[in-house]
Amino acid sequence: MPNHLFLSRAALATSAALCIVFAGCSDSSAPTQQDRDVSSLRQSVSSIQALSAAQTAGYTVAVGDPGDGHTCLSDPTLGAMGVHYLNTSLVSATPSVTQPQIMIYEPQQDGTSKFVGVEFIIPYSVVGEDQAPPELFGQQFMKNATFQLWGLHVWIGRSNPSGMFAMWNPDVSCQFGDR
Repeated sequence: MPNHLFLSRAALATSAALCIVFAGCSDSSAPTQQDRDVSSLRQSVSSIQALSAAQTAGYTVAVGDPGDGHTCLSDPTLGAMGVHYLNTSLVSATPSVTQPQIMIYEPQQDGTSKFVGVEFIIPYSVVGEDQAPPELFGQQFMKNATFQLWGLHVWIGRSNPSGMFAMWNPDVSCQFGDR
């Protein structure tokens, strides 16, 4: 009888342990919709991370600051964004997670450009600034009065300590750009 009691307790303890392990695994490893969308984005731009490939794919307009014309966008306290290359054919009212309108590059000392992220944009002429913010990746787009548009950055080429969807990245620099 004591042997039977021991086996029952052992089976119960094993069942409880397995339940905890499997419940823990299913909660922490199940990808969220945002994780799946970011993964789809990474895959969709993997072949055009080199600037020349992006330009061949239609990302040909280097966006300049309307105030001073500089193309490498930076802020002395927040960091930088880098140089934005726009594909005008992708601008619409309903952006797709796999088709960013802008590819972003950081100028390097040797004159090359390193891919750091993407930006999704919707001009105010398409979705008014008085409208509800558009959303993608479960994130609301931010107003950008300078460029008269809604924008959402996704830092998939360079990690951003301010967050994957933050506007500025303190780890990006315009030191070797036109700024």
